[in-house]
Amino acid sequence: MEHATMPKVSVIVPNYNHAPYLKERLDSILAQDYTDYELIVLDDASTDDSMTVLDTYAGCPRLRTVMVNETNSGNTFLQWQKGIRAATGDYIWIAESDDVAEPTLLSHLVHALQSTNAVLAFAQSRCIDEQGNSLPRRISAPFTHSFDMDGHLYVSRFLLGENTICNASAVLFRREAAISMDMMQVAQFRVSGDRLFWIQMALQGRVAFVAQPLNRFRQHTQKISIAAAGKGINCVQDHQIYRLIRPRLHLTNCQQRMICGYHWQAMRMPWVTKEGLQSAMEEWRQEPLFGLASWLIYKTYRASVRMKGTCSI
Repeated sequence: MEHATMPKVSVIVPNYNHAPYLKERLDSILAQDYTDYELIVLDDASTDDSMTVLDTYAGCPRLRTVMVNETNSGNTFLQWQKGIRAATGDYIWIAESDDVAEPTLLSHLVHALQSTNAVLAFAQSRCIDEQGNSLPRRISAPFTHSFDMDGHLYVSRFLLGENTICNASAVLFRREAAISMDMMQVAQFRVSGDRLFWIQMALQGRVAFVAQPLNRFRQHTQKISIAAAGKGINCVQDHQIYRLIRPRLHLTNCQQRMICGYHWQAMRMPWVTKEGLQSAMEEWRQEPLFGLASWLIYKTYRASVRMKGTCSI
């Protein structure tokens, strides 16, 4: 696709064996009311009918290229890196191939980036199942309204415990911030690499949040994160990321306890196996504040937030 000027947004669709969802995903991108974008599709050597679906979009004026790997990379974040390098827009949207966007997602996120001068902006997500039916999702109090805040503060409060940027499809970020990052380091964390990516991005500026549910985040049994959670891999990698990032922050004792308390609870979810719990416990025991006391503090705080229905950001 030829542009008189470069597009404002590069939309990157990394796909692997998501043929059943690919048409709905691409159609939801093409239906955006914000139209100053290019579309880049990356296929990681799919073995299903993905290429048949993609062939139907040949000649689409917004489709700049379809880049197909000869062999599967085995790493989502290597595909992110490939797409970021190919992008020409000022802003990047990594639109995962099994998710769906509301028609106003891009326009809201572009406005949020520009009006707050943020480095990244993300919207609220609704969860859907494999058939597209809505699934229940509890929204914590800070995320019931739109806001923007300093990125260091956002990381300290909202990215080292629960990963509050739960889905790349909900995020728009500045390309200039992404190209300065070490994507090979991100790729080392095959399960929690997105957490590290958002942290490193947020530390470069402000973070904006749009409270409207403009992204539909699909949940299904093929997700790598589900199997990894059972083995405790995500908890182990989350701690490795915590140790990597902590020297760049000034975390209070209370913040450290909240982070430790969250992970104490996360590794005891019903889907975590006995072996997974043991592996995660061995990793997090390196933290002096990790233990039952921190979990009780975290639990008490979360209960107070639910009762008040508000939370100070």
